[in-house]
Amino acid sequence: MGLGKTIQSIAFLQEVYNVGIRGPFLVIAPLSTITNWEREFNTWTEMNSIVYHGSLASRQMIQQYEMYCKDSRFDALITTFEMILSDCPELREIEWRCVIIDEAHRLKNRNCKLLDSLKHMDLEHKVLLTGTPLQNTVEELFSLLHFLEPSQFPSEAEFLKDFGDLKTEEQVQKLQAILKPMMLRRLKEDVEKNLAPKQETIIEVELTNIQKKYYRAILEKNFSFLSKGAGHTNMPNLLNTMMELRKCCNHPYLINGAEEKILAEFRESCHHHVPHDFHLQAMVRSAGKLVLIDKLLPKLKAGGHKVLIFSQMVRCLDILEDYLIQKRYLYERIDGRVRGNLRQAAIDRFSKPDSDRFVFLLCTRAGGLGINLTAADTCIIFDSDWNPQNDLQAQARCHRIGQSKAVKVYRLITRNSYEREMFDKASLKLGLDKAVLQSM
Repeated sequence: MGLGKTIQSIAFLQEVYNVGIRGPFLVIAPLSTITNWEREFNTWTEMNSIVYHGSLASRQMIQQYEMYCKDSRFDALITTFEMILSDCPELREIEWRCVIIDEAHRLKNRNCKLLDSLKHMDLEHKVLLTGTPLQNTVEELFSLLHFLEPSQFPSEAEFLKDFGDLKTEEQVQKLQAILKPMMLRRLKEDVEKNLAPKQETIIEVELTNIQKKYYRAILEKNFSFLSKGAGHTNMPNLLNTMMELRKCCNHPYLINGAEEKILAEFRESCHHHVPHDFHLQAMVRSAGKLVLIDKLLPKLKAGGHKVLIFSQMVRCLDILEDYLIQKRYLYERIDGRVRGNLRQAAIDRFSKPDSDRFVFLLCTRAGGLGINLTAADTCIIFDSDWNPQNDLQAQARCHRIGQSKAVKVYRLITRNSYEREMFDKASLKLGLDKAVLQSM
């Protein structure tokens, strides 16, 4: 991750183009990265590349004026996974000489709609780009291999019979021998000898007294306590206990009805001397992680650092955003609701040399793939993902080629909680990647 897969792929297409295979080429990438793909095409090649994205009206405009293939108006078309999923018949009609799929671990589920959509397209040559091809199980690896070479890997049952459990060294070596001719794997240390080191610190955070009350109530499903501050419209949902426990570990405000109740109790405890920053104090004191962030950020700011904060939950980013506004820290934000062109604009504002932005709030899934944020040298994982590869992807936003400073990663985990147990289980998944890929 951060080793120049984008530029290498573009150089490969340019080389194919120079040999006389004039396309058309298709690039499928996450929404956050398509502007960067277009920029790199324009920087490194003479090929005519177009971005195919947007509403039906804007796509029809692109078809009419930019893309018509028989006139060979374009050489490369850059689009998003969402466009492929939305079943664009105009893309199916074209005979693509080569497709490059960025962040290809999106294809890890054999039954996903994306794979189904791609099967209906005319794709002569396929290239998959991913920093994390093996995430949870060997089945996911089969899904990628079957897409690349269906004739060589026809049967999932056969593949899993040979490699499903991966208990012996012989099995691992056999799998590596199959992967070797199909995989070009490079590590940061192979490419950039001077890349500054990355240091990860796991910080165990205590639950505050408020969090302990809610945590206990969720575990015991104490409905009367939880519904004290809630009306009929925002009753807490206790069906998914594990999710509610995760919310409680992040911030109790994420539990329906809790914010009003906590604010009322905090106001009572002030004995009529309500501080001017009452809402800020209540927000910070309610959650152990925010208490830590409140102590950490001033020190990082004084040290001239720039910070990325990753969370799984958009509502958690809302709370962090509220905190940053009240503390008057300048920030940018990317989550699934931010449109593509605005994402690249936010990245550019944060990354320019004279930027005054201190924090970048990112959703792990939307902002953790394919973007370059080497302006930051500190990464805070506010809550960990069930899939540890997603957190590694997130860290690689700032720890990549072009980073001149040492990168510090702070992972916040609530002590003696479901979150700690979840993190320990998720970490075991990294063993599969280490055994199969990192010893190749």
